[in-house]
Amino acid sequence: MSVIARNPYRLRLLLGGAEDVLQGSSWDAPPPLARPADRCEPWPVDPTAVAPLAGAARRRGIACELAAVVTVERALIGQDLDALGLTDRMPFLDAAAASAAVTRELSEPASAYLAALDRGGQARGCTDGMLALPMRLRERIASRSPATLLEAELLECAIAWERAALLVGRTMSEWALLALATPHG
Repeated sequence: MSVIARNPYRLRLLLGGAEDVLQGSSWDAPPPLARPADRCEPWPVDPTAVAPLAGAARRRGIACELAAVVTVERALIGQDLDALGLTDRMPFLDAAAASAAVTRELSEPASAYLAALDRGGQARGCTDGMLALPMRLRERIASRSPATLLEAELLECAIAWERAALLVGRTMSEWALLALATPHG
């Protein structure tokens, strides 16, 4: 059994694609439920609106709250692209996310967040009618229906896009914009 399998909170230092167990890590907290620097605000939602996403998160092995954060941001990007008539660019973003590589050394909190995206955490609070969303997203959702932002079928794509963004030190929204602005986008 590997060290990582025995200790789910043990972090890996990712440098240029190489994986090594980070020796002497001081990170001993549970996996983050949002980006470590995000300030989260409460978002009241009908528990029935969260149920499909909660099921998808459970099957994927990640915390429901984390699934909600990345899925909401992915849905907002999709709505923005739709409003701009750019939905045909989504496959490009999917391909860019699939080919994402480490471009910089990740901090311990970012490494913990990356691990949480891959395999972390039990669902907490997804059935009580309140989710915590980063303030940068909470302010963007205004009066939009949670059903349009918590689509379970977006979860895998949302995780891929968030991983790609994290690997280059951006939010998912920043990453998508910059990926589309490149000459290949």
